[in-house]
This record gives sequence, structure tokens and C-alpha cells, in this order.
Amino acid sequence: MRAFTHWKCFFCSLLATLFLLTSVAGAAEESQPSGLPTLSPAAKISLVTCSPGDELYTAFGHSAIRILDPELGFDRLYNFGTFDMTVGNFYLRFARGDLLYQLSVDQGDADIEEHGALGQGVTEAQLNLTPEQKQSLFAALETNLAPENRYYRYDFLLDNCSTRVRDVFEKIIGTSVADKTVSGVTFRQMLDPYLDRIPWIRFGIYLLLGAGVDRLVQPREACFLPANLESAICQTKVSNTPFAQSPVRLFPARPLSRIPRALDPEIVFSVVLIGWIGLWAFRGGRASRVISALVYIVFGFTGLFLVVLAANTLHWEAYQNWNVAWLVPTHLVAGIGLLFVPANKVLMLRLYLFLAMVEGLVFVVSSPWLPQRFHPAIYPLVVLLLWRTVIELRRKVVP
Repeated sequence: MRAFTHWKCFFCSLLATLFLLTSVAGAAEESQPSGLPTLSPAAKISLVTCSPGDELYTAFGHSAIRILDPELGFDRLYNFGTFDMTVGNFYLRFARGDLLYQLSVDQGDADIEEHGALGQGVTEAQLNLTPEQKQSLFAALETNLAPENRYYRYDFLLDNCSTRVRDVFEKIIGTSVADKTVSGVTFRQMLDPYLDRIPWIRFGIYLLLGAGVDRLVQPREACFLPANLESAICQTKVSNTPFAQSPVRLFPARPLSRIPRALDPEIVFSVVLIGWIGLWAFRGGRASRVISALVYIVFGFTGLFLVVLAANTLHWEAYQNWNVAWLVPTHLVAGIGLLFVPANKVLMLRLYLFLAMVEGLVFVVSSPWLPQRFHPAIYPLVVLLLWRTVIELRRKVVP
């Protein structure tokens, strides 16, 4: 953690949302690095798992490999979730999906104590490896640590700091590492429990992630979450021998804070909508055309952002985003038109608003059967758009 601004796991980064990234990684060389010491019989190799923390970049926890050899006098913690925030155009590269992550190494006990001090729970599961397997794992990690091998293109779900650990384990033991308790759930459903305490971030991630994350997760893929990776290694057997011992808790997890549920987006949007309609009715149905125009502009601009993001990013998670079915990008043009002229004075604008109303109603009715799961907070927003549309279609214009 000292060499870079932050150590992050996937999910160590959001979003995230955003959110979201690519899946091509350079393969490590097979040869053992020159000058690599031979681990002593007392060497222990373990999986270290950190629970979620308060900060967004710790929302999903963290996985790392620890090699502790008291006879050689080192305690190394290998972390595949490191990136450099000082790199040029950091946020643009993050959005495009070409920000490189890398393998780094740190002092094991210091890093573990730091996570524990931040309130994250830390567990350690020692691996049952032969001396030859321990040495091979050590060599593989050191080979990946070389400057020409350490960088890789991070994928939010398929190639992150936990799946990289899984891949190293599989290479050494020659068998699949999978969480067989995971069945019949999607990536989005696996993410939901981690996002429940940060509901507004959850809402944003739901907007950014497309239909691809609503496919069923395979047991091996479930290891993209650190807790599931820990579960997987405890289920894995090598020649009928457990691959890992039961995890030992090094630090307990502190309770994570959550905003009151009354402030969740679906509650806030519903209250605002009901209050707004009530105020409109109290004022005798008088409404500002400028407000309607701004609603259309906000919806259209958000939809345009989702389309531009999907067209210019390597994050496959942002593709096939059905949110543009209600955040229609062309609403931006209609909103700008409404700023200058009432809909009843321009036939094309009136026709567009009518079609937008029909499309919005079709979306609400059909959304449960679409291939993407939507956040419940979008429905008050769709009703808001439909309401403002009806207002403009019914507006009487004095010649």
C-alpha cells in the first residue's frame, strides 16, 4: 500500500461502477526466476480474505496470497488488485476500460493489520500443498511480479484480483477451483447483498450495468467475489485431500453503516413524485413547460451518456443496457424543443411526445420480461416522465 495511493480489489473499484473493464491478460512465463530461494519446510502459504469495508473501493472485500517463511525471514502478501491513481488521464482510462492493474507484493503482517485497523474482517486459510507445489506457487507469483508480466487488463467480473488468485491455484494443483454452493443466481444478484448498505451506489450501478450481468453465474466464475473464492478453496480437494484448511479469523469485521431506508432512492423518488403531483393538483393543474422540458433533457442526456459509454468502453458489462428503453437519448432533442415552443404548436414534437408516452407505458408493462433486471427506483421516474408528457399533450395554447 505504500507504493501506490490505493490497493484495490474489484470490486475494489467501482464503479463501480461502474462501473467496468476488459478481460485479456498476459500469460506468465513458465520458467522459474533466477536467484529464487527455496522455501524451507516451515513455509506456509495461505489465502487471506478481507471482508467489505466502509470505503467504496473496499465494498466487495479483497483476496491475496500470503507466503510466510520464518526460516527465510520473510512474510510476503501478493495482491493482484493494485493500480496507480497518479497515471495520466486516470478517470478517462478507467471509463474506457484500458486502465492496467498489476500484481504487487507487500509485508504480510503489516497489510493485514492495516485492513483490520480499518474495521475489515480478515481471515486466513492455510493451503495444504506439497513442498514442490509451494515452490511452484512461489515461482509463479515471482514470475508474474516481473515488470514485463505484472500488468493486466482488469475485468470487473471475469478477471479481477480474486479470479487471478483462483487461476494461480488451479495452475499449481491441476484442478478446478469452484464454489459449488452457487447455483441459479446471476452476477447482479451476487452483487446485490454488497450494495444493500449503499443504496444510491446500487442505483447508479444498476443504471450502468447491462443485460450481460443478468446471466447465470457458473460455480467457477463465482470466485470473482473474495468470500466465494474462500468458500471455493475450502470445497476443493486434491487427490481426496482438502486443498485448504478451515479459515482462521485474524480480525473481526465491524458493523458497516447504512443510511436510513427511508432515504433509499425508490422511497425518495416516490415521495417526490407524489408530493409534486399533489402540489400540481393543489395549484389547479397549472404546470411549467420549462420544467417538463428539463425532465426530458435530463432523461435524454442520461440515456445518451449510457449509449456513448457503451460505444467507447471495453467494459462489456456496460453493453446491451436496456435502461435506454426509458432513458431514451432522443428525449434530449425533444426537451430542448419544449424549451422554446409548446408541443401543440409543432406537430412533430406533439407526435414525438405521444410516441414517448406509448413507449414508456409499454416499457413499464413489459419490463419484468426483458432480459435485464431493473432497479425499483426507476418506476417512479418513468411515471414522472409520463405525467409531464400528458401535461404537455393536454396543454391548451392560446393562438
